[in-house]
Amino acid sequence: MSISQNFPNTRPSLNLNFARSKTLDPRITFSRPQTGNGVTYVGEDGLIKYASADEPRFDHDPETGECLGLLIEESRSNLLANNNDWTSPAKTTANVTITSNAGISPDGGLNATRLQETSATNVQRRWYGNIGTVSSYNTMTWSVFVKPDGNRKSIGLYPNYGGSGFLGEYNLQDLTYFGSFVGGGNAIDASQDIKVYPNGWYKLIVTITFNTAQTGMNFYGYFSGNLDDANDYYDGDGSSGILLWGEQIEPGPSPTSYIPRPDASTATRNPDSVTMTGDNFSDWYNPSEGTVFVDSLVKYNPNETKFVWSLYGGSIDHSLRQPHLTGLRFRAVIGGAFTPAPGTGFNATNGSTTKAAVAYDSTTGRLQVGTSGDDVTMIGTADPTIFKIGPHNGTISQLTYYPVRLPNSTLQTLTK
Repeated sequence: MSISQNFPNTRPSLNLNFARSKTLDPRITFSRPQTGNGVTYVGEDGLIKYASADEPRFDHDPETGECLGLLIEESRSNLLANNNDWTSPAKTTANVTITSNAGISPDGGLNATRLQETSATNVQRRWYGNIGTVSSYNTMTWSVFVKPDGNRKSIGLYPNYGGSGFLGEYNLQDLTYFGSFVGGGNAIDASQDIKVYPNGWYKLIVTITFNTAQTGMNFYGYFSGNLDDANDYYDGDGSSGILLWGEQIEPGPSPTSYIPRPDASTATRNPDSVTMTGDNFSDWYNPSEGTVFVDSLVKYNPNETKFVWSLYGGSIDHSLRQPHLTGLRFRAVIGGAFTPAPGTGFNATNGSTTKAAVAYDSTTGRLQVGTSGDDVTMIGTADPTIFKIGPHNGTISQLTYYPVRLPNSTLQTLTK
């Protein structure tokens, strides 16, 4: 059978191509109450943009400008007050000279801070942030935008608590990084990443998990003349430095969009709500059989189950979910039955796009993720009245609903 024969013959009754249209279907109800200093996303030009309350965000790859689709995120807070002020009481510095508003930042404004090394020989040229006493968290993600300005091409990030932490170094010449655990073993897991932004900017990210919840942490950043070990002493040249902007410390296992916090007030981004109800739902949904296809970018959260989409009335009838505690996997509920069984699922790569389809009729259902699929026997009837998308801390590029249960071979073609 040819590949073309495996594509659906039935026209979809709902086709949401967010990446291409960059608009919301008028049947969608979108809301995000907003307080504080706003929420952000990446525009087509790669710059950080600011969204108003209840404004949907269509995110872009900062390096290529490609639209990634509709950004749907949970609530998060930036725990670091005065996050763009390196002279504030929330931060201290050592062996650097600070110049505010010294460069164009990733949002296009003249509001980046320059840290310049002295000519002394010393172990670190650093800035320091203390989030103080906060609610207890096991896992936190630290991110900051940096731009080399001079000879210093190696940046280090060191989150720690009580002398135990993770020392991560980022080489901005070849965009590589390495890290090692430090201290008495209280830190048990860590990850790093570098994102490329326009105009010579990079976003450095480190996530660290401790074996017990912490109520206060220190965050050290530094730059060095040694690309192999940024913690070594070296002779400063008295002129080189880095530009900094947009520092963020948030509870959670992955970074979300930048949350400004220019003062000591609370900086919390409220969750995005994307729903379809009433006639806006019933005019395309078939309760007897159907297929939902989605192309999305999702991020792992070990603390709670995240839904890419769900159909529900009094209870969740059909859904595509990312179960917690099991790594980044997909699992579906179809008519009250799990597929695959609880505790299992189909693995996906954290922070990458994944295509998945959920199909059902009155007797069976199937989840297909890439080349992996699993069947389930229906144990209940589906009578949903609401369709909800997210929040799953990622983007939805495309979501399509077919009012028939597509064959398994067609599902495999859709999700390749």
